[in-house]
Amino acid sequence: MEDTMAKIQALAKERFNLYLLAGHQHLTQDQQERVQRITADLDVLWDQHRREHAAEVWSRPQLQRAPGRRAA
Repeated sequence: MEDTMAKIQALAKERFNLYLLAGHQHLTQDQQERVQRITADLDVLWDQHRREHAAEVWSRPQLQRAPGRRAA
């Protein structure tokens, strides 16, 4: 899960820097395409992170039964 978050943070930082650059000048076609690729990659990575987190949380013994239900 930490590896996925590290990738998310690196891509988010790169996209942020491209947005900063866009505030001062027009982005080249390559830079615009890079922003689009980063955004698509981030969508996939966030979904992966959510799945990893859910798997971690639901593998804990106290959460294996539905919330609010008593164990038989």
